[in-house]
Amino acid sequence: MSRFWIIACLSFLFCAPAMVAAEPQHIVDISIEGNRYIETDAVLNKIRIQIGDTLNRRQISREVRHLFATGFFSDIHVEGERVGGGINLIFVVEENPVIASVKLEGYDKLSKKKIRPLLKLKTGRVISPRIEQEDIDSIRKSYLRKGFYQAKVNIETLLRDDGRVDVTIVITEGAITHVKEIQFVGNDRFSSGELTSFLATSASSLGSWFTDKDVFNRDRFSADAQLIQQHYLEHGYLDIKVESTRLMLTPNMDDFYLGMSLSEGEAYTVTSIVLQGDLVPSKEKLEESVQLEVGELYALSKMQKTLSKLNETVGDEGFAFANVTPTFHRNIEDHTVEIVFDIEKGREVYVERIQFSGNDKTKDHVIRREFRQHEGERYKASAVRRSQERLRRLSYMKNVSIAKSNAPSSQNIDLDVDVEEGKSGKFSAGISYSQVYGVGFRGSVSEENLFGGGYRVSLTGDVGGRVNNYSIKLTDPYLFKDGISGSISLFQNQTDPQSFALYTQNSKGGSVGLGFELSEYIRYSTNYSIAETTLSGVPATSVLALRSQEGTFTTGELTQSLSYDTRNRTVYPSQGGVQSISLGYAGLTGDRKFYETVLSTKNYFELSDVWTLRAVATLGGIRGYGGVDVPIYRRYSLGGIGTVRGYDTFGISLVDPTTLDILGGKNKLTSSIDFIFPLPYMDNAGFRGTFFVDTGTVWGDSGVVSEQFNISNLRASYGFGIEWASPVGPLTLSWGFPINRQTYDKVRKFELGLGQSF
Repeated sequence: MSRFWIIACLSFLFCAPAMVAAEPQHIVDISIEGNRYIETDAVLNKIRIQIGDTLNRRQISREVRHLFATGFFSDIHVEGERVGGGINLIFVVEENPVIASVKLEGYDKLSKKKIRPLLKLKTGRVISPRIEQEDIDSIRKSYLRKGFYQAKVNIETLLRDDGRVDVTIVITEGAITHVKEIQFVGNDRFSSGELTSFLATSASSLGSWFTDKDVFNRDRFSADAQLIQQHYLEHGYLDIKVESTRLMLTPNMDDFYLGMSLSEGEAYTVTSIVLQGDLVPSKEKLEESVQLEVGELYALSKMQKTLSKLNETVGDEGFAFANVTPTFHRNIEDHTVEIVFDIEKGREVYVERIQFSGNDKTKDHVIRREFRQHEGERYKASAVRRSQERLRRLSYMKNVSIAKSNAPSSQNIDLDVDVEEGKSGKFSAGISYSQVYGVGFRGSVSEENLFGGGYRVSLTGDVGGRVNNYSIKLTDPYLFKDGISGSISLFQNQTDPQSFALYTQNSKGGSVGLGFELSEYIRYSTNYSIAETTLSGVPATSVLALRSQEGTFTTGELTQSLSYDTRNRTVYPSQGGVQSISLGYAGLTGDRKFYETVLSTKNYFELSDVWTLRAVATLGGIRGYGGVDVPIYRRYSLGGIGTVRGYDTFGISLVDPTTLDILGGKNKLTSSIDFIFPLPYMDNAGFRGTFFVDTGTVWGDSGVVSEQFNISNLRASYGFGIEWASPVGPLTLSWGFPINRQTYDKVRKFELGLGQSF
């Protein structure tokens, strides 16, 4: 406030003080003067003095301070007029100006979309020093979270002729403040380098470009103290303490020096594990849930798994409110510990109702069919956990939470399921690119939750370059009530892969399929497809084995597959995997006769909050029968994204040494290991980086060339890639460098792929 006066222009205070003391004055009217933009009633509503109250100077002073706190006024004073037998109070106000416009300048690292919602300074509102300071603080805090400790915010105002003001918020971002060094004191058991390796914060180094861990974040560093404790607890140090943390910012605000002072204590060995209390369903069953081992060092991760499994084991008996409390009995002299788990089962309950919220589009029955806990049944903790996992695996669900609440009957509970829906539909149109088929135009429409019923439909078209492909597919995940899925598709593919083969391939056809859930994780599916394929343009100089494939042939193929899927998510999984076996048989209809077997495994391991390991391997074989050879377009060749990166598409194959025709093998083996990490500043947009090592080879009898499996023929590559879950499907860029290249192999160090699965 610039100033404020409380002027008691009450004549009776000057002329007859004795009379005033004898007879208190009452307020007969309250009025407002000086306000232009703010309604009089709005000001009166802020005043707590009422007509009829006794005049009180202290109360008037409090009212003035209260009005100033609203931020609407730059000056306030109070006058009094004697009217009849009372006093008329007049609040004379001077308003802060109204904002005519707000403009942002100097922002770059934070977008306008992120800054605007932070502002209280908005067009049509009253400006005040308090609101200005709040906006300055809000903007600076947002920059501090991004590591910009040099950021400055100034607010400039320009008064218009009509009394309103134009506001300009000038931002000087400065440079990012990095962590220069992290020091530890008191760490005898683990080196400083080992401790910093798993922290969320790290000092600047050559590898800092790949993550933003060296950008200082106060909240992240506070969480690092917890990570230090967890690391020591994982190795048995029950008495670990982070006694203090230190932050030192250099005068130029370029760097931070961070420090932690530790008290390690000693590592404890588990000498005894005791289960007591409500031992349900049995002591033997509960002992199976204990992950800690007698004679081993205490480990925090094993304790957490033990508590989770014990709670779930008791919860599976209907005890929804089971509680397991561990107690530690340390022997300081020999550094051993006895752990006692005290189990309280609580009351046994049944699930009366399962209620859903947040599903604005998705129908209740679509969510309910994923549930493994049913109404009217006894509560089962593992069924509730699995129900949550299944819902989270739906591509159109962003988040799912399940809470227990008391039902009207004290013996029962309700389950409250709150879901957050994501976008289920995608539309895209643009230019597509493939180094095999050239530049073309791609358009796609897909819906993962059609009509809110969980139906999946997709239409895709690729036109231009050397491609003319169209496809449509419809899938009902629950064609029948018992979980049998059904799908149908139609396609037409016309390709001219001139970069690796001197022939044109055109196919058209369709397929129908059914899927069966044999258990929570095992699924069996069968699919029948029929396609008419034409190979043309085979040069007369090609080998007979290739020329014999020219013409139009029909292939009717029955494929059966069995898969075991334990992934925690279908998009960007970090744990679990998919193991599958596929058996294909062609010959029931059509001209082609062959059978194919493919074994594959894909596993994910969460190495840390940042790093995920993906390990993939595939073994396949295909054979013709009845005197009909395997069609060349079904034989195996490797190279490129999804097989062996660093080699060209069809770059690893059986090749005729004279004509250089690509003939393909009848057996294949591939494997790859990827270390996946989020790209700095782009992980929220779905970008990830990966370091990879790939291996693979093909072998068999092509009719011209025959090769046996040999370890020395395994090709390999290493490199770096970028993955993006783009609106048109998975997009992958890779830079691969071949190892053990053979005579007829073709390499391609850079490759872009669209539609390959992660």
